[in-house]
Amino acid sequence: MTSASTKVGEIFSAAGAAFTKLGELTMQLHPVSDSSPAGAKWTETEIEMLRAAVKRFGDDLNHISCVIKGSDKDHCEAKSV
Repeated sequence: MTSASTKVGEIFSAAGAAFTKLGELTMQLHPVSDSSPAGAKWTETEIEMLRAAVKRFGDDLNHISCVIKGSDKDHCEAKSV
């Protein structure tokens, strides 16, 4: 395998992990249940929470996940130590 193809593989692997995490975050916001219709849209509040978390933490999905779950950054950092 060449260096370029190795890099492409690493990129696709990282992208796959990121999309998996995004799927998990989505399910935390809207878990599948009998009271929640399939494909329910996010509320404006939830969308703003996600935007603010992405703006604050960039691509750090662990911190974004903590914010979406309702924890602040300091609490998340303390958990990850």
